[in-house]
Amino acid sequence: MVQEAIAVAQEQTVRFFSKEGFLNKRGVGVILGVLILLIAGITPPSEAISREGIMAIGALLFAVVFWVCDVLPVGVTGLLALVICVLSGAATMKTAFGAFGSNVVWFIVAIFALPALLMKTKWPVRLLNKLFALTGDSSEKLVLVFMICAALISTVMSDTAAVVLFMGIAFVILNAVGAKPGQSNLGKALMIAIPVGAVIGGVVTPAGSSFNVLALGMMEQITGQSISFLNWIIIGLPVAIICIPLCWISIVKVLKPEKIDKAGFDNLRKAGEEAGKPSPFEKRALFMLIILPVLWIAGSFIPVLNTTTVAIIGLAVMFFPGLNLLTWKEYVSQVPWVIILMMGSVMSLGDIVNATGAAQFVTDLFLGTGVAELDFTLFLLICVIVVYLLHTIAPAGAAILSLFLPIMIGVCQSVGISPAVPTTLLAFIVAGNFLLPVNPTVLITYGEGYFSFGDMAKSGIIPAIIFCVAMVLWVPFICGVLGI
Repeated sequence: MVQEAIAVAQEQTVRFFSKEGFLNKRGVGVILGVLILLIAGITPPSEAISREGIMAIGALLFAVVFWVCDVLPVGVTGLLALVICVLSGAATMKTAFGAFGSNVVWFIVAIFALPALLMKTKWPVRLLNKLFALTGDSSEKLVLVFMICAALISTVMSDTAAVVLFMGIAFVILNAVGAKPGQSNLGKALMIAIPVGAVIGGVVTPAGSSFNVLALGMMEQITGQSISFLNWIIIGLPVAIICIPLCWISIVKVLKPEKIDKAGFDNLRKAGEEAGKPSPFEKRALFMLIILPVLWIAGSFIPVLNTTTVAIIGLAVMFFPGLNLLTWKEYVSQVPWVIILMMGSVMSLGDIVNATGAAQFVTDLFLGTGVAELDFTLFLLICVIVVYLLHTIAPAGAAILSLFLPIMIGVCQSVGISPAVPTTLLAFIVAGNFLLPVNPTVLITYGEGYFSFGDMAKSGIIPAIIFCVAMVLWVPFICGVLGI
C-alpha cells in the first residue's frame, strides 16, 4: 500500500510538472501574473507616481506575462487586464474600453475583406505564372519570385493570409518536383522565403500588418498625431526594397536550393496556364483590390478619403446586389476577432498608462539612466536591438508595443524628435522579425517540417543585422525630410 501510494504521488507530481499539469508555461504565467498584481497592490504611491499609475503598470505587466506565457487567448487577456484596471480604480468602465471605438479598430475590421476576396480568385496563380517567364528553371530565381509575390500581396493584406496563400502554391511546386520535408533545400528555402517576404512586404503600408495599425493607433491615442497612408509608404517601401534582395541572397547562398528538373517546371507552367482567362467576377474583384489602395493613397491629399472610411465603404460595396463579391459567411471567416479584441485592449491599456502618469514615470526612470544623453542614433540602435532580441525570444508583438512604444515616444518627444520615428521603428521590428521561427507568421511554414531553427538562424542573422541598422539610419532621416 505504501509503495502504491508513493507511486501514485510520483505520478501526480510528474503530471503536475508536465505539459498537461499546472506548472507548465501557462501555469507559471498564472503565478507570475497574480504575483505582479499583489506587488502592485501593496506598493505605496509616491510623489512620482500615483496609486492609479501603479495599478495601471501592474495590469499592463500582468497582460504581458499572460500574453508571453499563452495563459489565455490574447483577446481575453487584454479584456481581463482592462477589467483589472476598473476594479483597481486605475480607470472607469467608460475610459477602460474607450479605444474600441477608435477608427483604427474599425479599419482592421473592414480591411480583412481584401484577403477574403483575393482567396476567391486565381489572380495569385496568374501572377506567379507570369513571373515564371522570368525565372525559367532556376530554383534561386523561383525563391526570389515567391518572396516578391508574398511581399506585394502582404502590402494590402495580413502577413498570415499572404503566407497561407503562397504556401499553398509552394506545395504544388514542391510536390511536382518530389521535394521532401527536412531533406529538400528548395523546400527549406521556399518555406523560409515566403514568410520572410510577407513580413517585409507588411511594413510597406499601414494595411500590411495589424502591428502597423496598432502602433499607429497607439501613437494617435498618445499624441493626437498620425502618419498618412502615403507617408507610411514613403518610409516603408525603401526598407522593403533593400531587405528583400539581401534576405534572398542570404537564404539561397546559405541553403543552396537544388535545381528544378525540366519536367517538373513544365508541369508547373501548365498548371498556371490552366487558370484560364479572368472571369467577370475576377475582373470585378481585381478592380476592388486596386481601387482601395489607390483611394488610401489619395486620402493623403483628400481628407475626406480617410483610410477607415474608404475601407468600410469598400466592404459595403463588396456586398452590393449585382456585385456579390463576398458573402457574409466568407467575410466573417476571415476576420481575426482575436486581433480585434487584442488591438482594442492594448490601445486602451496604453491610454490608461498614459492618463494615470505611469508612462511619464517610466520615461523619467529611463531617462535617469543616462541613455538619452548618448548620441541619438546610438540610443535608437540600442533600443532597436534590445526590442528585436526580446521579440525574437518572446514574440508577443502587442505586448512589446504596449510596453516600449509609450516610453520611446516620451523619450523622443523630450528631445524634440517626432513620435513617428519610434512608432514606425517598433512597428517594423515586431512585424519583421525573421531571426528564428517563433514569429507567428513564420510558424505557419515551420510547422510543415521543411526547415529547422538552425536553418532559419543561419540564413537570417545577416539580414537581421542589416535590417536593424538600415532602419535606424533611414527612418529618422526620412521622417525629418517629410516633416512628420
